[in-house]
Amino acid sequence: MAPSHAATGLLAGVLATAAVAPFMAVGPMELAAGAAIGAGAALLPDIDHPNSTATGSQGPLTRLLSAGARRFSAWVYHATLTRADTVADGEHRYLWHTPAAALATGVAVGAAGAASPWALGAVLWFTVTLALRGLAQALPRGRTRARLMNRAGTSLAGLAAAVLLVASGASPGPYVGAVLALGMVVHSLGDALTRSAVPLAWPFRVRGRRWAMVGTPRRLRFATGSRPELVIRWACLAAAPLAWLALA
Repeated sequence: MAPSHAATGLLAGVLATAAVAPFMAVGPMELAAGAAIGAGAALLPDIDHPNSTATGSQGPLTRLLSAGARRFSAWVYHATLTRADTVADGEHRYLWHTPAAALATGVAVGAAGAASPWALGAVLWFTVTLALRGLAQALPRGRTRARLMNRAGTSLAGLAAAVLLVASGASPGPYVGAVLALGMVVHSLGDALTRSAVPLAWPFRVRGRRWAMVGTPRRLRFATGSRPELVIRWACLAAAPLAWLALA
């Protein structure tokens, strides 16, 4: 679902940037930043899967991050489960697929970005590279897609974008943290539409279960890669540039 998550995050980032217009100057640069951060952040929750786009995005660095994310998720799962919860490994689609984790990550990123331009630049670099890799997967297989998925190329593009955004002041730390949290939440909401669902209510209990898998009614859920997912993906990809043009 990587390209679909990136597409929904792209649209969410554009709309969120427009929503903060009363509190900060919003122009084409800010909308571009919001789109990139939202698209990249919408892939972050899958850092808890060893074969995800996020895990493979920066080679050994993100594989190590993924291993740590899975262990921490499993630890939190086992530390907070109730007797009513289903026994599981607590890794993929657990802690990092909760709004609570998204909010905590956003606050931490926002604070770090406000305190250090280096931290802000690192976050921007990582989210932009993720956005490029995620959105590229919506393209048909071929040379263009392969070039856009190239790790060195996306890393350099992400670095250039991060330097530009930090230098321009278009992406202050709290704003980056807020859009990043939103992108992660959008990911979880997207997974809630699928058959597996996600623990959206954690740490609150649902019928005694703290890790209850919450989603749309079962008859409305769909399998990943099915036609409903493709409709959502392309609708978001079409709506994002239209929203950008209307707001710029």
